[in-house]
Amino acid sequence: MKLKPPQYSRLIRQSSRQTHQFIRKLGCKENERIRFLFVHDAKRNRPHSTSSGHKPAIKLNKPLKLIESQVTQMSLHSGSGKPVHMLNQNAKGYAVFMEINRREGQSGEIKAIRAQFIDVDLNKISVLAGTKEQAMQRMNAIRSNPAEQIQSFAITRNKQGQYRLLAHRTQGRIAKLKRDFLKKHRNRIKNAMIIETNNGFHIYWVMQGGSISRFVPIQKALASKFGADPMITNLSRVMRVPGFYHMKNPDAPYMVRVIQWGRKKPFTQDELIASLSLKPIRN
Repeated sequence: MKLKPPQYSRLIRQSSRQTHQFIRKLGCKENERIRFLFVHDAKRNRPHSTSSGHKPAIKLNKPLKLIESQVTQMSLHSGSGKPVHMLNQNAKGYAVFMEINRREGQSGEIKAIRAQFIDVDLNKISVLAGTKEQAMQRMNAIRSNPAEQIQSFAITRNKQGQYRLLAHRTQGRIAKLKRDFLKKHRNRIKNAMIIETNNGFHIYWVMQGGSISRFVPIQKALASKFGADPMITNLSRVMRVPGFYHMKNPDAPYMVRVIQWGRKKPFTQDELIASLSLKPIRN
């Protein structure tokens, strides 16, 4: 008789069901190959880091029907054929990402739009300034705002000579902004699939018969509509998979989870544009 390891809790088993339901919700077929990417959460902004024996990313793929029914058993194979256990890698600090749109084979072009989606990141305040003094002034303005709760500030200079101010909010402030966002947009997102992350939300409108040429303009319009990350526009974009932990802070791992599955019937792109009064952006 095969016993389940006692260290895997009921929460993990429930999260496994979220992972599978998420993949099926996106319309993935049993024989399609799904592209996963493991990225070390603590090293996401250091792509060449290999300290502690970790590679910054591992590309994986496997047909949906071969993904096991429990997270405790879920394992994929890298390009070299080496098995990679998903939960073990997550515990070591790797976040689990998945390519949302359907690709032709392992390295072919994107052939189908599975969803239009946004990344609402409520953790960061990012400001570009022409001089360091201007960046400092903006930092002081944020610091003096009684509504804000900032955990850290950083000012860096880019290749164009501009200064970037990056502020990270506290978890308490993020939690309040999450509540405010859901309340403000509840009518717009009532039929969407909503995934809560450590820093905000990933929101999906599952598509049927979507045009590849219309994907990017609609992505840009959605980001503008909801004040979401404007960089989430490329066809090959990967997003966090629910049912796994955000591990940037190993002392406080955060379970990425679905909080709303949305309606059963997929959207058409025309329907989405009309329902949200979107103005697709083509430049």
